[in-house]
Amino acid sequence: MPQSAGCSLPRIGVLLVNYNQWALTEICIRSILRSEDVEIEIGLVDNNSRDPVPEWILHHDSVSFYKNDSNAGVITGNNKAYELVVKKEVDAIILLNNDTEIEPDTLSLLFNKLRDDPTAGLVTPAITYAEDRNLIWHAGGKFVPWKMDIKPLYRTTSELPDEPVEVEIVSACAEMMRVDLYARIGYQDPDFFIYHEDTEHSLRAMKLGFKNYLIPASRVAHHVSVTAGGVFSPFAIYFTHRNRFLFAKRNLSWSNMLLFSIYFFCVTLIKTVIYPLKGDAALVKWLWLGALHGVAGRPDKRPEALFQRKNK
Repeated sequence: MPQSAGCSLPRIGVLLVNYNQWALTEICIRSILRSEDVEIEIGLVDNNSRDPVPEWILHHDSVSFYKNDSNAGVITGNNKAYELVVKKEVDAIILLNNDTEIEPDTLSLLFNKLRDDPTAGLVTPAITYAEDRNLIWHAGGKFVPWKMDIKPLYRTTSELPDEPVEVEIVSACAEMMRVDLYARIGYQDPDFFIYHEDTEHSLRAMKLGFKNYLIPASRVAHHVSVTAGGVFSPFAIYFTHRNRFLFAKRNLSWSNMLLFSIYFFCVTLIKTVIYPLKGDAALVKWLWLGALHGVAGRPDKRPEALFQRKNK
């Protein structure tokens, strides 16, 4: 892979999106700037956060900043961040959640795989929970179409192999690719807003003949779903449930779509019973609203009440 003229180190463009989490974003950026054997260009997009933009971000040489006038979503933010860093003549880009921390050798280990293997499309580190860095949050997975689910390959860091291993699906929490591949496989679909866009990206790369890889020696720690308010927040419940059906309608064969539809509504009914038993009856509304908008194919019907909740 050619590197930028006159530059002895690879230039990595990092795509970051912030929404009401400046403290976490600062921790993330500080970890990025400690990276070894690479040069860094950060494209940072803010989705109209409540608090003012920290001064150090506005004046940092390695940060190109853009502020949206509304919460346009993680995916639209990533697409804009890509446009910021591609102007910097970077060799590769990495999508990175702002609620992560990376190890100093993470970016160089990922880039080395892209440099040495022309068949590599998307490469991902082992992503652990920030609270327990021995537990795996995501380390690549196998796509199970009829469940619209990702089967995890590893549960703990002790299970990880020593060498890179081919996987089907990588997480947009941390995924690196050659700078031109982001455009070739298509910008992430803004209809998803958040969640499931990475599954589509992974499948698109494979359709172009590339292989996706987990690089076990590279590590990222993830403060899971902080921006979304937690995995059982109304925001997360609505978008994860809605987007599963949206993605399925656009990507599954008719046979897998039939099986998935049966599975989807069985899960919805079961959760309709389980949530009240756990004291989360209010989530049932968002579960079914997500199902309705997903089945109807209406990503434009995002409920404003979810965003009012998040702005409080």
